Amino acid sequence: MNKIILALLVSFISVSAVVGQKPKPTTTTPAPELPVDAVTGLYSYSQVVNVEGTTKDELYKRALGWANGYYKNPGDVIREKSPEEGRVLIKARYKINNEPDKKGVVTQAGDVMYSLTFSFKDGKYKYEITKINWQNTSYYPIERWKDTTSAYYKQEFVYYLKQTDDTVKSIIEDFRKKIATPPIAKTGDW
Repeated sequence: MNKIILALLVSFISVSAVVGQKPKPTTTTPAPELPVDAVTGLYSYSQVVNVEGTTKDELYKRALGWANGYYKNPGDVIREKSPEEGRVLIKARYKINNEPDKKGVVTQAGDVMYSLTFSFKDGKYKYEITKINWQNTSYYPIERWKDTTSAYYKQEFVYYLKQTDDTVKSIIEDFRKKIATPPIAKTGDW
């Protein structure tokens, strides 16, 4: 009799333990569809934007003004300036985070590097954000975050892609607003 009661008790505890286990939380949102360059096959954001009534030189100055105000250390991120060619190259980075844990604590996942190139002509400019990579000991293009067949794939990569897409779109929106708006003309002696 004691053996039967013991067996029932062990079975009940085992079933309770299995039922009581909660699966590890994972990101259920699908990875965003980032734009892919047809030639390179890499993620790339680019567009030609018309700004009627502007010169190449004026757009060039606006872009430099934007970069000087947007980046904390513009001297470090602006790598090439060519007013003659109407070209500016910026290499910068932003931080990404891991998803909050059960207690809501957010930890950093590292830096993502990117290249932003502006090309200017009278009345229009082109921007290209390319070479987006996770800063590691070696070059780690973020396209690897989408490869679910890789032995190194982690569910967190979906969250990193979402942050990347949101951050790049925010950068684009900010400079599009600033470049479209002419600087305020100074008046008087000041």
